[in-house]
Amino acid sequence: MSQAFDLSILIVNFNGGDMLRNLLASIESTRGDLAVQTIVVDNASPDASANVVETFPGSILLRNTENVGFARGNNQAARSAAGPLFLLLNNDTIVRPNAMQTLRRFMIEHPDSVAAGPKLIGADGKPQRSGRNLPTVPALLNSILFLKWTGLFRSAYRQYRREGFDPQVPGPVGQLAAAALMIRREPFEKSGGFDEGFPFGVEDVDLCRRLSQFGNIQYVPEAEIEHLGRVSSRANRGFVYRNYECGWARYLRKHHGRSAARLYKTLVTIDLPLRVLVPAIQYAIHRLLSRREKSQRSLDRVKATFSFALTGLPAFWKS
Repeated sequence: MSQAFDLSILIVNFNGGDMLRNLLASIESTRGDLAVQTIVVDNASPDASANVVETFPGSILLRNTENVGFARGNNQAARSAAGPLFLLLNNDTIVRPNAMQTLRRFMIEHPDSVAAGPKLIGADGKPQRSGRNLPTVPALLNSILFLKWTGLFRSAYRQYRREGFDPQVPGPVGQLAAAALMIRREPFEKSGGFDEGFPFGVEDVDLCRRLSQFGNIQYVPEAEIEHLGRVSSRANRGFVYRNYECGWARYLRKHHGRSAARLYKTLVTIDLPLRVLVPAIQYAIHRLLSRREKSQRSLDRVKATFSFALTGLPAFWKS
């Protein structure tokens, strides 16, 4: 079966609406001569966006009765996929002409590469920083405000974030965003696929780390895919904040040991009052200066952090 398709596209959808329609239309208009299998896993979207898939007869729809998350949804799609290559796409992406062909050609010409990602273009038309190094413990400790202000871990954080990243330069990277990522089927299966223990966020970092034992992960800027970027995430900041913190704790425990995870959990917990106070002060300043958009962002951060402090700590400490 794997030879019947050049690649399988895996899309996990929740409340995608018109974004999903635009993505599927872009796949159809840019696929050219490629034999593409498109699989959409809908996580019980209340907006009935899954019905969009039915208007694209060549696409396969897998309906879930509950929101099983990004990692489990992609694993579900992968089990139904027939292609030798998987192309993971967020529902808020748009495939530009020749992007799929360029990524596939790269994978064929570079058999030592297990995954390849395109240049991601944001809604503002600017390239996004999609390629990073794998995070170290010092790099993650830079997110602790009272440590960040000391500058002790600034260098480690900059190295992790690949400061000076040139979006035009191809090359190997430690990790690529799963918003748009092509992966060989065999190493994906050998690595065990996505770790479904990650509720939301950091699962792609963990996957890239495990994939790297089988070969290189490459950034291919000649391929371009638009990424509107965290549309649904911005509407659910509390959910995102809680699950990313849980994700980082799980990542540290898996790859750096229980002591590193325990240290991170302790410091985050101690840091919470500052994490509420700082954006609260920023909110007040922005309000005084009539900076409506900035004040709203600061208020959202206050709410997300406060919610995590009130209800998210038990799950965080169990991660």
